[in-house]
Amino acid sequence: MSTTPRFFVPPEAIVGSEAVLPPEVLHHARTVLRLRPGEILILHDGRGFAHEAIFGEGKSSTVVVRRSYPLKTEPVLRITVAQALTRTGEKMEQVLQHGTEIGAAGFIVFPAERSVARPESAEKWEKRKERWAAIVKSASEQSRRAVLPTVEWEPRLAAVAERLGRFDLAVVLHESAEAAFRTVFPPPETPIGTLLLLVGPEGGWTENEVEVLARVGGRPVNLGPRILRTETAALAALAQALYAREP
Repeated sequence: MSTTPRFFVPPEAIVGSEAVLPPEVLHHARTVLRLRPGEILILHDGRGFAHEAIFGEGKSSTVVVRRSYPLKTEPVLRITVAQALTRTGEKMEQVLQHGTEIGAAGFIVFPAERSVARPESAEKWEKRKERWAAIVKSASEQSRRAVLPTVEWEPRLAAVAERLGRFDLAVVLHESAEAAFRTVFPPPETPIGTLLLLVGPEGGWTENEVEVLARVGGRPVNLGPRILRTETAALAALAQALYAREP
């Protein structure tokens, strides 16, 4: 495994054969990783390209880009995980980190009826969203993602339900569902570009929630006879879907 450090930077930071490192990237490279002048780092622009650069001398934030190339790490199938608020922040962070590593294109976080955790003050909530974005960014750099997954917040399940029509397939992960995920997932010859995975909280979905989602096209499915934790369910479904669609 390559140990060359990787960082996401805004695409406008890269101009021709030079790039200007944002302050937080420069700090991490110089102070945390202790990169020395002449060492190599790789910059991801979030648009599908990587740029191999040479770290500069002194306090300069400008680096020399010596080559650029396309990254081919994004799955063909774009999967969004709609995850109910988990009991602890650690569980949510696991979903975001490992889901990003596996290949999720985005995340929607929302409070379900049985979610123990609830939205906090506006200030605390903004800090939490900032932390989530940082976790996704770090996981994207580690796993060499070409595009940063999005993290969105919806205050109500109804707002999530309104989005289902935007996806080619939306499934509700539910241990009591009669249909297995593999039976509703289209065969390889059937085109499908987007998938929404809806995951309930530790206490599971209520009957009302399943009905609300089913009315707008959500298909209840199970992942097998074993009961998975909420922080495991989305990851298992992600892996299954991408295995079926990855070239």
